[in-house]
Amino acid sequence: MLWKKAAELTPTPLEHCMGGAGTVMMERLLDAPAEMLGKGRAYVRHTLAPGVSIGRHTHEGEMESMVIVQGRARHVINGEVQLLETGDLIAAMPGDTHEIACLGEEPLVLIAQVLYE
Repeated sequence: MLWKKAAELTPTPLEHCMGGAGTVMMERLLDAPAEMLGKGRAYVRHTLAPGVSIGRHTHEGEMESMVIVQGRARHVINGEVQLLETGDLIAAMPGDTHEIACLGEEPLVLIAQVLYE
């Protein structure tokens, strides 16, 4: 069993994450790959202030799912623009290229999981 209290999670600043704008605050929810049974490399909560983005990147040999917990986002995947809001879920499959940015005046909070193919 795993059990972590919110107070134990330490935010880590990621400046210009994947070439994006500003600083993403990342909290590791699981210590990957050990706490993901070796099946993934990340299970994190990202917080993006207004104007902050995660730059364009491609997933090779892995997929990434993201759930929007709070806020609004502009997500571009393989050239298609998607406007996301609280509760929406997206998944970038192996070979997909995507980027995401906070929209509006409220921070964007998302949970991201990256699993190996």
